[in-house]
Amino acid sequence: MNFAFNEEQKSLGETVDRLLEDHAALRAPDLSAEANGPAWDALAELGLFAMMVPEDQGGAGLTAVDLALSVEAMGSALGPIAALDALAVTDLLVRHGTPAQQADLLPRIATGELRVAVAVTEQGCDEAPEGVGTTVTGNRLSGTKVLVREAAAAHLFAVVAQSGTGAAIYLVPADAAGVTVRAHEDIDPTCALGEVTFDNVELGAEALVGAANPARAVTRLFDGGAALSACLQVGIAARMLATAVEYARTRVQFGQAIGAFQAIKHRCADMAVAVEAARSATYYGVWAFAEDAPDRARAVSMAKAYAGEVAKHVCNETIQVHGGMGFTWELGLHRYLRRAKVIEHAFGSTLWHNERIVVETLRMDEACSGDKLAAA
Repeated sequence: MNFAFNEEQKSLGETVDRLLEDHAALRAPDLSAEANGPAWDALAELGLFAMMVPEDQGGAGLTAVDLALSVEAMGSALGPIAALDALAVTDLLVRHGTPAQQADLLPRIATGELRVAVAVTEQGCDEAPEGVGTTVTGNRLSGTKVLVREAAAAHLFAVVAQSGTGAAIYLVPADAAGVTVRAHEDIDPTCALGEVTFDNVELGAEALVGAANPARAVTRLFDGGAALSACLQVGIAARMLATAVEYARTRVQFGQAIGAFQAIKHRCADMAVAVEAARSATYYGVWAFAEDAPDRARAVSMAKAYAGEVAKHVCNETIQVHGGMGFTWELGLHRYLRRAKVIEHAFGSTLWHNERIVVETLRMDEACSGDKLAAA
């Protein structure tokens, strides 16, 4: 059995990496979101948003595994974070969308013409998607979502709200009557996070996604976002590790490169081990998500939680390796730490995912014990 990525998957990841490296403004110390537009257009022209769209809808029919290295490259280059929403919603529509939703939305998402933003998080609510307070009553949607990525640029919102039978996903046009967007003041303005308020918004006939099993559709969207977020976090960690190692090789102190000192060697070695461990957890989590494996929930949460911790740790260590200049605005290392912290709270925080890991582990152990008793 081959657990490595194939040449096509590697080539796609390298292509995305080279493309985004040409957009240096994405990584500039400036905290403006203006660079996201040209980068989005370049990714759309490359065909990235069409990769997970079925072939009969104008796409390539690939899976999240095929795009894992590409999303990692987006993390490394600080690419437009809204691209993650586009990929997660594409997977959702492929799995749970109606034929009408797929025919209308997927071709436009594939070209980058239609920008979709996922709206899950609410202020003061539990992070579990099934615990949201936004409600649908009489085909009307009301509630407020926060931390919506590039909300002002979105044409369509995928909103998690309470229906009569539990949480469900509703597709709401950004220009619908009753929808208002307000920009957030946040740690990473390049993500253009926004607060979106839905005031008695009338839902269309094709608004509900996954009518046959709304709860399963919600979990699919949440897991997809978490798995892809882990890829972004690994990309950030790997980029910061490479930056720290390169600086340790070239910075001379007391007549030799600082990488020759044990204190720096050990830091870099520990970071390298952590990044590889995060990669392993993330790749397995993405595979479990793509294949809908029995341990999908636990694998995805392990990936998201651990990759998030590693990304923050490596960012902090890289700043320390650079010494006093690591804290300067012009060097730009703060950009990666800012992005890592924003991603940490997207699709469930580290604490929430760790709690989910415990719950899923106990559930699997209980199921395994039951099977052994039945066999006896």
